[in-house]
Amino acid sequence: MTKTSMIIYNKIILTFSAITFTLIVACPDLQPNNVRSWSRLRSSQTVQVSNIRNLSSWCTCSSELIDVENETDCHCEGRNLTEIPQYLDNVTLLSIANARIKALREYGVGRYSKNLKDLFLINLKEFCYVEPYVFREFIHLRTIYISHSPKLQYLPAEVFYHTSKSFKTLRIIHSGLIEIPDLKFLSKTDILLQLDFEGNLITEIPENSFQIKTEQLILDNNVISTIYRRAFSGSEIGKLSLKGNKNLCTLHELAFDGIMTIRELDLSSSSIESLSTKGLEKLEILRIQNTPSLKEIPSVYNFKNLEKAYLTHPFHCCAFKFPSRHDPRRYNEHLQLIKLSKHDCESKLKMNESSSVLNYSIRDVRAIKFNESDKMTEAMGLMDLYDTTETGTDNDIDRMGTFMNGPVDPHENFEAMCGKFNFATKKVVACFPKPDALNPCEDVFELIWLRVSVWIVISLSVVGNVAVLIVLLSNQSEITVPKLLVCNLAFADLCIGVYLFLIALIDLYSTNEYFNYAFDWQYGIGCKSAGFLNVFAAHLSIFTLTIITIERWFAITKAVFINRRLKKRTAIYIMICGWIYSIIMAMLPLFGISNYSSTSICIPMELNDLPDKFYLITAVVLNSLGFIIVVVCYIQIYLNLGNQDFTKPHASNRDMVVAKKMALLVFTNFACLAPIIFFTIFALAGHSLITVTQSKFIIVFFYPLNSCANPYLYAILTSQYRRDAIMLVSKLGIFKNYANRYKHVYRHPSNSIPLNTINGSQCSNLRKANGEKLITLCT
Repeated sequence: MTKTSMIIYNKIILTFSAITFTLIVACPDLQPNNVRSWSRLRSSQTVQVSNIRNLSSWCTCSSELIDVENETDCHCEGRNLTEIPQYLDNVTLLSIANARIKALREYGVGRYSKNLKDLFLINLKEFCYVEPYVFREFIHLRTIYISHSPKLQYLPAEVFYHTSKSFKTLRIIHSGLIEIPDLKFLSKTDILLQLDFEGNLITEIPENSFQIKTEQLILDNNVISTIYRRAFSGSEIGKLSLKGNKNLCTLHELAFDGIMTIRELDLSSSSIESLSTKGLEKLEILRIQNTPSLKEIPSVYNFKNLEKAYLTHPFHCCAFKFPSRHDPRRYNEHLQLIKLSKHDCESKLKMNESSSVLNYSIRDVRAIKFNESDKMTEAMGLMDLYDTTETGTDNDIDRMGTFMNGPVDPHENFEAMCGKFNFATKKVVACFPKPDALNPCEDVFELIWLRVSVWIVISLSVVGNVAVLIVLLSNQSEITVPKLLVCNLAFADLCIGVYLFLIALIDLYSTNEYFNYAFDWQYGIGCKSAGFLNVFAAHLSIFTLTIITIERWFAITKAVFINRRLKKRTAIYIMICGWIYSIIMAMLPLFGISNYSSTSICIPMELNDLPDKFYLITAVVLNSLGFIIVVVCYIQIYLNLGNQDFTKPHASNRDMVVAKKMALLVFTNFACLAPIIFFTIFALAGHSLITVTQSKFIIVFFYPLNSCANPYLYAILTSQYRRDAIMLVSKLGIFKNYANRYKHVYRHPSNSIPLNTINGSQCSNLRKANGEKLITLCT
């Protein structure tokens, strides 16, 4: 080959090499497998799978190196996707969403059996069938996730036939399942991480529905109404959740019987009334929140390992705090067991002391695990560790060995040697919500002085208001506007007195163990009636006080407008509106807006949602408005009296008496309403300025003072009421002289004029001579 030919040949080789290198770099599909894989891992690129019929269906795949394996995640989506894509390679996670796939068949997913680990089917509205044996060749399958598939009602048992040993998670949520899938082909030895059937249409849990081992079994938010006996027999469950099944009211007494192990149980937001503990002895955490139907809680001695309880009512936690009052029979049984265990342990100790020298090591003692469920076998197991082969007369330290680096006396270290938990008379359980002053364990009125004060308030309120109603309604004279308003006020205040009487009665009846009667009281007719009377009376009382104050304000400050006074018909219409308003406000808590049953004193104080907050804010605003009107009107009345002519002695005295009465009226209203309104406003704003105990003191002690003061301030202490009362009792032969003085004559220092002989001209002359003293007699 010539030199020229050699140069040409080298140029051709170099040109070809350059073109090849350019093509390899520019086109990854032309690279060898090892080079292409290295390039993909280095760049972490996303491979787009195109050419899928049209743009409304597409798949996206991404790969990454996990440990030493290459895993590919593919997500396919589209309304035109009607079957599992068959063109994906080495898929380990396959997710299909918003497609029109109707069935999952073996031939559809078979090509992915060697690599697929996780399968996700999301929002498949037409999906309704899973073929049996579909996953039998999937050797690495660990997760099946199906959600929002409303037409999927059943799942054949053979779906899990020969399921991979790696299988850990099955989730079928918010779909159309109407019964528990048959899981008999799932492994009985491998522990699953999660079985989740939340948000389906499952109606019941039959016998032996679950025989599995799983960390979590979730059946939340179904329509389960019944759980049959031994429904979970043979299972080992870390957490069993059944919350949100509002129809769940039938819980067989052996529903959990046969469970080998269970640590946590959640029955929140259901309708159960009681809970059987058969099978739940080893339970550690119990949740039954937002379940107002739960009447009673099992004895704490029915649970051997219970550590925490999250319940609905505070009074349920009292059962754990006072086990002797909650279930005396179980408590006495526990005491007998303690007594027997102590006796056996003492006997064993004495026998060992007298027969041999005891010697054991700290390592052996620490190896023993005492359990509350053990009676005496484990406790006595400690005695078996003593070495009874050695004899001698050494000192106590040598005889007994060492325990925790110190000498052990079996009598001084009794609990350490015989089992500490066995001899505890009361087990400590962290329970929520905790009892407080408004939901106490022992007494509604926890303080003696408060209990005595309430009975005094009840007596004054009932006696005073009944007296006002009897006198005013029995008077044969025409019912005037002031009398009509005062009668309404007296009736409202009497209702408050009756409310306090009902509260005081349950406090007296349930002394020292209120929590045993709390459910029947708070959720029964008693508390609902008391709460209704309280809210109705409070609103009607403030409404009536406001109307009375406005009527007096107008009569005094606008005295020249005699023809514009409040007419009786108008007053009746106004009071009808007040009654309707008060009844509506009192009935709303009976229909779920706030709640009378949330506290022992039956006051609606719940703030669970927006209607509750709106209700309480409305009540506070309206009552505050009435209180402000009362205060402003009485201030104006007082200022108006200050402009009167005080040169006449009788006028000055009369006005001072009126001023003192008004000051007393404003003070009693302020003392009763201002603290409640003030602290309630801050509580609604999320800034509580006082404790629960202090709020109870204000509600119980200050709130009803108006019902005591009003009948005396507005009626009994007035001269008109005294006249009507004397006229009434005179019919019984009492105070006849006083009655005759009011009825027949008007006595003057110089003469006596019979009332029936006074005519218009005489009235006019008498008015001029005696001022205002004859206003009542001449009208």
